Amino acid sequence: MQEDKDYIWQGVRTMYDGFLEKDRTKIDQFINEDCTVWDSEERDLAIGLAGLNEVRARRPVDDSAAVVENIEAYDPVIDIYGDMAVARHYLRVSFPNDTDKPSFEIRNTGIWKKFPDGWQLIHNHEDELHQD
Repeated sequence: MQEDKDYIWQGVRTMYDGFLEKDRTKIDQFINEDCTVWDSEERDLAIGLAGLNEVRARRPVDDSAAVVENIEAYDPVIDIYGDMAVARHYLRVSFPNDTDKPSFEIRNTGIWKKFPDGWQLIHNHEDELHQD
């Protein structure tokens, strides 16, 4: 069971590395094609990898968009229930010092399912935590 928890946590961290590296293949290897996603910047539920790609396509790509410098994932709580797992953690998103965008914190819950080929994310929910 600890091996499964370690795999899931490493998968979470690898996906954030993939985001920083702009490597969708690195991210998507852990996401089931029929996943659902509550993105912190979108109101509606993204359905499937195709829906997630629509969310991604709406994100700004011009030079005026602040570029994320670092994503620190921490405080994981992962529980395994047979072939299902619930993974919760926080992450801090940071930007370069020369931008006016402050860092912020997100709480994340991922539901993972064990398939014959291994664990994949089937639902992800993130909420940006408001700073006082």
